[in-house]
Amino acid sequence: MKPVVSVLGAGNGGQALAGHLALKGYSVKLFEHPDFGEKVSVIESRGGIELRGNLKGFGKLEKTTTNAGEALAGADVVYVTAPSFAQKPIMDKAGPYIDEGMKVVFIPGNFGSLEAASWLNAGKKEGVLLGETNTLPYACRQIEPGIVDIWGVKTKVLMAALPSKRNEELIQTVKEMFPTDIVKMSNVLETSFSNLNMVLHCPTMILNTGRIESREAGFRFYTDGMTPSVCKISEITDEERISIGRALGLNLQPQTQWLKETYGLEGGNLFEVLQGSDVYGGHGVDAPKTMTHRYLTEDVPYLLVPVASFGRALGVPCPVIESIILLAGKINGKDYFSEGRTLERMGFPSTGIESIREKLLEGA
Repeated sequence: MKPVVSVLGAGNGGQALAGHLALKGYSVKLFEHPDFGEKVSVIESRGGIELRGNLKGFGKLEKTTTNAGEALAGADVVYVTAPSFAQKPIMDKAGPYIDEGMKVVFIPGNFGSLEAASWLNAGKKEGVLLGETNTLPYACRQIEPGIVDIWGVKTKVLMAALPSKRNEELIQTVKEMFPTDIVKMSNVLETSFSNLNMVLHCPTMILNTGRIESREAGFRFYTDGMTPSVCKISEITDEERISIGRALGLNLQPQTQWLKETYGLEGGNLFEVLQGSDVYGGHGVDAPKTMTHRYLTEDVPYLLVPVASFGRALGVPCPVIESIILLAGKINGKDYFSEGRTLERMGFPSTGIESIREKLLEGA
């Protein structure tokens, strides 16, 4: 018997995942936070999600709702597909209805499973297995509520459980649901460090500030905005990410290698890879129109800040990453270093690498 699924978050990725799982024959309920629930009545009236592009079909949903109790009733697997800044509001609503034995997977995690462990423990929710991926399995955009365009399907996603000693249990439960291979990571730090949004989006936003804020008709973010010099800064940012990960014992792929393997792309460097990609450049103008776009407001505080926090704690310099965080904060009037996902918020002790490894393995 197939697991019953709840998808929490009805954005681009949540609708894509819910529609695809429904197409595959799973019983799926889709939840959206009441504060962002305008689309719920539209999707409910349609009866499900229509997928277009590289995945086609109509996935009939069991229910679309802003009531967390309804969405989670009888669920075996819960996918949290909300943006990082919405993970806690979503979990605040869902927490009372998450029961022992459920598996809760953040797609992507962005270090969210680590914070969620403290949120759930505060509610005395024992026996809940947490996990996360590094990314969505799809590159997609909502055309309108209930209709999603799938630009591409990745060949793999990375996944780990918290605690990591239950990695295999989690992956065996969910692997048939995914349209792509699941690669088991050593722990949830490795999955979060592997989300390349931080090195693709953040430098590109900062270095295209004038273009984004001008009155031009728009541009293609990855193929027009990521010029050779912008790609060079992205690659340096990536090198700093890998260096910090190495100090944590993580084996991280360079972004260019990951993009080539995941989408079957070719090229000798990041610029060449992106220029030859229909996934990133074949769907017209897509660049943000404001510097308060989630490419900064999500990816800086919830990805770059935790990476830089580990760098500081371990004595690994990351001047480009820290510069991007500082500039993004100055542009948006925020102190992302203090407002972002810090080590303290993720529940990590300041007693060294062995304590960090123990928390990842045991989840406590």
